Amino acid sequence: MLYALFHGIWPGQYAAGEISSIMAWDLDKEQLVYSIPSLSDSSISALSASQVHGGQLAAGFVDGSVKLFDVRTPEMLVCAARPHTQKVERVVGIGFQPGLDPAKIVSASQAGDIQFLDVRNGNGAYLTIDAHRGSLTALAIHRHAPLIASGSAKQIIKVFSLEGSQLGTIRFYPTFMAQKIGSVNCLAFHPYQVLLAAGAADALVSIYADDNSQAR
Repeated sequence: MLYALFHGIWPGQYAAGEISSIMAWDLDKEQLVYSIPSLSDSSISALSASQVHGGQLAAGFVDGSVKLFDVRTPEMLVCAARPHTQKVERVVGIGFQPGLDPAKIVSASQAGDIQFLDVRNGNGAYLTIDAHRGSLTALAIHRHAPLIASGSAKQIIKVFSLEGSQLGTIRFYPTFMAQKIGSVNCLAFHPYQVLLAAGAADALVSIYADDNSQAR
């Protein structure tokens, strides 16, 4: 079963799932370029490719561990950590923080915690956000703006700064003409604008903008 699929800055994409490797495909040539060993007994449940440093990708696993890979190095595996240690620890979202630092990543687990990691530091996460209680389903990280968003099965989306401050909440209100949002399945930021797209279990896709964007 395919669990993760992600485009990098090169003309290809990475795919992983219930297999022991991450597959890197060149879409132009329609060829398998790399088969990267995951070096884990657990399946990969989240995957992200760096949009700044070509060849780098981060993977999250169903046992709560995360790994950073670089296909330009002989070993490919750069480092590994296990920031999620709660009972429900499946990694459901992972990504690189905005900026040029390739070692800082954000990882979110199904238990509801979001962990900020500097993979060069073996002491674990330097910041933790308890975003949702056992229902986190999606994570999005803006490519340039210092914003992250998390969604839950309980029809809530939260937006945070890179310092952990909650900047806003989007939730379901069961009243006439009120805002409608279903159980969140996936989230994605626009690469340059402050726009957030959300896909829900009710087959609806919504796009949200901040107040400044609407004013313009």
